[in-house]
Amino acid sequence: MKAKKKPLVVALGNFDGVHLGHQTILKAMIQYAQKKRWGTAVYTFEPHPAKILAPGSAPLLIQTLDQKITALKKLGIQRVVVEKFNISFSHMPPEKFFEKIVIKKLRARGIWIGYDFTFGFKRKGTTETLKNLCTKYNLLINITKPQFKKDNLVSSTQIRRLITGGNIQLANELLGKPFALIGRVVKGHGIGTKMGIHTANLKVENELLPKVGIYITKTRVGTKTWPSATSVGFNPTFPGKGFSVETHLIGFDGNLRGKKIEVEFLKWLREELTFPNIETLAVQIKKDIHEALRYHR
Repeated sequence: MKAKKKPLVVALGNFDGVHLGHQTILKAMIQYAQKKRWGTAVYTFEPHPAKILAPGSAPLLIQTLDQKITALKKLGIQRVVVEKFNISFSHMPPEKFFEKIVIKKLRARGIWIGYDFTFGFKRKGTTETLKNLCTKYNLLINITKPQFKKDNLVSSTQIRRLITGGNIQLANELLGKPFALIGRVVKGHGIGTKMGIHTANLKVENELLPKVGIYITKTRVGTKTWPSATSVGFNPTFPGKGFSVETHLIGFDGNLRGKKIEVEFLKWLREELTFPNIETLAVQIKKDIHEALRYHR
């Protein structure tokens, strides 16, 4: 005999950043599910619907899909359902989406959403539509109110603005965790090696990048983390080298080439500067590393 599947509660949305607003929705849903001994799931899309419907104005995403799934599971979500979003899917009317996805595919017993959730063709489905459909099919529905932190609305849009504007500390407060870039270490231009300061040159997988400058960071290699200082920019002392994200892991001695690492951005340190020569640049980088070390102590 097959074991009877647990009833399921599902949170619907894009959840880019899995920020404090998202966490409020998900923690409430998990708490409810634990009391009822039900299962939990998140239903989300890949790619972001705006990338198909309005590619010219689609947002640069805070997280990669892997980072998002990891963050959701870390919160305690048991199942993440990723729907492939395309033009054909976008033409589904709200009622059909509810019947086909929520009722038949997910077999949900309850729905958790944010206050601004829309769904279906031309985003015609609103929270009111969803309320009516849940009443019709006898489903539980929970709509989370807007969340604020220090008078700032917690939203993916606001967080993106803060990250690209260099206000990484406030962005992190709204995220509820550090903003992080992920990628593999690739061969760089060897400038750090010439100065005796080894850096890992990151081939970034994320779409959204922080403002150009120098940051205090923390770098994860496998299960270990290292205090670090990270440069995001164009190496103006050496024109023509192009854009790069380079991080120096303090106290690390080893070869990172080809390894996947994650760099967490903790504090903006300074603007990117042009130096007259490699020696003065090396002096400044050593000061940056000292500042990063002081921060981590």
